[in-house]
Amino acid sequence: MKKIGILLIIIVLNLVDVKAQIHFNFFKPVNFASSFIAETRSDIIKLETGYINKPDKNYYNSGINERPIIESRFGYNFPIFTYRKQNYQIYFGLPGGAVTLTDMFEEKTAPVINTDYWFGTELRFIFYPIVTGKFLKNFAVKLQPVFHESTHLGDEFAIHGYEEIADFQRINISYEAWNLALILNDTDTLKGNVLSFKAGIQNLWNKKEGFYFTDSIEVKGSLIKSSEKSFEYFFTINYERTKGFLASENWKNVLSAEINNRIKLSYDTNIDEARIWSVNSYFGWEYNRFSGHFKNFGFYFRYYQGLNPHGQFRNTSGFNFKGISIVLK
Repeated sequence: MKKIGILLIIIVLNLVDVKAQIHFNFFKPVNFASSFIAETRSDIIKLETGYINKPDKNYYNSGINERPIIESRFGYNFPIFTYRKQNYQIYFGLPGGAVTLTDMFEEKTAPVINTDYWFGTELRFIFYPIVTGKFLKNFAVKLQPVFHESTHLGDEFAIHGYEEIADFQRINISYEAWNLALILNDTDTLKGNVLSFKAGIQNLWNKKEGFYFTDSIEVKGSLIKSSEKSFEYFFTINYERTKGFLASENWKNVLSAEINNRIKLSYDTNIDEARIWSVNSYFGWEYNRFSGHFKNFGFYFRYYQGLNPHGQFRNTSGFNFKGISIVLK
């Protein structure tokens, strides 16, 4: 019995020692490998207003480029667990969000133009080298093994188009994809002026089904070509300053830009799909001294140029947005 007791004590002491070395946290958010402000699809909450040149050739309200529109972005990232050791962390969570484009200042009905929804799974990994160089402080990997996106035209837009526009078509963007990104100098624990880079790729899980499907009634019996290309990629540069001109520990100056190469969809059998470069850029300040759930509040100027990123309008290039953005993180 004495030997068994000693053995049990040794086992318990070893378990305590293992527990002290391995740290699991459940349902607690993390900061590492988070979305940068300029990412086109992210889990960040934003309210943006500004001017666009055109949503789509079928939009029926005139003068949309003469009045501000509203682009509201809701995002979340529900944490499941984090595994932490001395110089690395692993995180698993469930991200998602929605983007709504609204013609708020149109006088008759202020219609919703389009809404995009997405949700999925996410794994993050960050490594902090014991010895760091002048530039490289850490590196991180973000993998979204699978996520789903679907998009919907606003009801008024769709009804008006179906009744009044001869060649109107409603395309159901709906697909599952994966996304992988590598981040150099993630801003997680770094202070001062930090220059970060991100590069990523994305592809569909089911290339044969493509990005969309159609209903014969919603396209008025037209023959709609299936999507063919599926691979997309992006690069992000993010520069955050707490030192220097117009920057401080409380008011962080941020310059963030994403350059992506995405597919310009084509629903017309006579027009080929194309690859389009787009730029999404933000410049502004983030106040990081709030308490509670939203610890950071930001105010930014935004400029976007390239492929229309909203729903079925991804068959339209030459789209731009110029405006301001209020951000909660």
